[in-house]
Amino acid sequence: MDTTSDTSAPEPVESNRGTRYAYLRSDGTLDIILGSLVAGIGAYIYQFLGGRSLGAEAFAPIGALLTAHFLAFVIFLLPVEQFVIRRLTLGDSGWVVPVRAIIMVATVGIAAGAVVWTVADDYFDGDAKFIFFVFATVAFHFYFAVGRGYLAGYRRFRAYGLVSGSASLFRLTIAIGVVVVAPSVAGLAWAQVLGPLVIVFWRPFREPEERIESSRGSLADHHVESIDDKGLLSGLVLSSAASQALLLAGPLVAGALGATDVQFSVLYATLLLARAPLTFGYNLIARVLPPFTEMAARGERRELRAWARGMGIASAFLAVIGAGLGALLGPVLVSFAFGNDFTPPADLAALAAAGVVLAGGGLFIGQILVARGQPLRLAIAWMFALVAAAAVVALPIDDPIMNVTVAFLAGEIVAMIALVTGALMRDRQEVEISHGYIVVKRSMDIGIALVALILLSPVLLIAAIAVRLDSEGPAFFRQQRVGRGGRYFWMTKIRTMVIHHEEEVFHRHLERIQDTDADDDVYTIKIDDDPRITKVGAVLRRLSIDELPNLWNVLKGSMTLVGPRPLVRAEAELIGLDNPRFSVKPGVTGLAQVRGRDNISIEERTAFDEEYVADRSVRLDVEILVATVGAVFRNPGEHSEA
Repeated sequence: MDTTSDTSAPEPVESNRGTRYAYLRSDGTLDIILGSLVAGIGAYIYQFLGGRSLGAEAFAPIGALLTAHFLAFVIFLLPVEQFVIRRLTLGDSGWVVPVRAIIMVATVGIAAGAVVWTVADDYFDGDAKFIFFVFATVAFHFYFAVGRGYLAGYRRFRAYGLVSGSASLFRLTIAIGVVVVAPSVAGLAWAQVLGPLVIVFWRPFREPEERIESSRGSLADHHVESIDDKGLLSGLVLSSAASQALLLAGPLVAGALGATDVQFSVLYATLLLARAPLTFGYNLIARVLPPFTEMAARGERRELRAWARGMGIASAFLAVIGAGLGALLGPVLVSFAFGNDFTPPADLAALAAAGVVLAGGGLFIGQILVARGQPLRLAIAWMFALVAAAAVVALPIDDPIMNVTVAFLAGEIVAMIALVTGALMRDRQEVEISHGYIVVKRSMDIGIALVALILLSPVLLIAAIAVRLDSEGPAFFRQQRVGRGGRYFWMTKIRTMVIHHEEEVFHRHLERIQDTDADDDVYTIKIDDDPRITKVGAVLRRLSIDELPNLWNVLKGSMTLVGPRPLVRAEAELIGLDNPRFSVKPGVTGLAQVRGRDNISIEERTAFDEEYVADRSVRLDVEILVATVGAVFRNPGEHSEA
């Protein structure tokens, strides 16, 4: 996600297919998602292989090693990675890890080794070499976390995603070799220790000759000086510890409240499966923190607040959806993964799913406070969450696992409210906070676009596969359009045309539009029987699925949900760039789309656009959004892709 404003759009280019169209290249976001998916699947397979090859009793040392690794990584190493990302984004170079971070990690490694020594007889058969395995795991993953921080800080997001997936695959490859040759605890432990070293192949600490800039350009010195990192690392560690306590302590608290062994296992399995999507969240931090940091440095507080509101709205809505899916699918998935004895009640699965969704939302909203260098607000939010959860645990709820799950959800709700509040609070250097239509509109844009992209991602995936199978060429592409103020930007769409098509069709279409005043019949903006459109493309256009990637432009800030549709350069010049429609951001949908779709003339469409600009309001935007859904299915149409 690169939150880009219209002011950073590309300059206009010549109007031919080779320059007006650019097939979409990944900015790294998809690579991070895929890398996270591979890493998650690889981790589960690694544990499965270990458990099946060693047996439940012999696997205990590996389980203890993995637990130590997870806690150390999430509570201590991930904050170090965030710190590195932020410093490099602000323009630092060379070694940016403070000495206190190295001391902290060394202390964690020594403490973990001491714990292993204490329980060596119980879990490690008195084998002292596991002290080395634990310390080496912490040390090598520290190197891994810092290296990933450098990759993200230098905006090498594709490499970041590849490293995340490759480390898991490397560990799994070693584990498979161990299992095939001679299954052993030490062999699997070596796989865990050596996995992260694969990062050396990407040379993460090599500073690029020319840094990759965001579309907003580089930061000036006065931008960097406006924010600091005082107390940031300690605040990150404290907030991570509190958030993980809320996520992980549930089964232990339930046991203290009198839960049976079966209840303990049911709660553990349910929360473990529900937390699986957070793996994506931990890695996607690397994608959202750099642009948030740049916005904070530039003083773009209104945009950051819009993101906080938007993510809060999206989290609340998705939590409700998550609760429904949890109640419906949770018991089935837990039973499938762990066995019938672990099947949770539907209401328990629903509460757990809702809580995890809010935890994910809180993770991303917290990055706004990280970017702004406000660790105290971040830590206070999660401390409030722990206090709220503790208060709910004290309530007289007979079922201990239900008590703990309700407390978990209550804590995540309080954390969400506190984080959003902290992100919306005025800073000392601010005189006032902006309010009004523009603020509400941008918050709606972010919230609704996030929800739509997440819920419709299966539709996008199916459409992309169908496009690739139907015709030669990539599934997505970029097209240059005219945005607010006549500035140009790249709009993302699903490809609906053959890749080698003649531009003569479009040129004739423009000529017909120019001559429409001389015709007896009004010529509409839709190209009838367009030979460039593929079979799958025709279906996607009728249902407007090809426009769904526009939501990515909405998140970036170059488009909005409701506004005049963005035009190609030639069409914009026919209307005139001084037309009021170009005084606002272009939209995914607009008044013309719900009033006439594409069965209207260019004059009628322009009139609708001008009407929207004159009358725009939150109420009108909501009415258009609601009407758009009905218009797509009630009066499907096709669009000229120019």
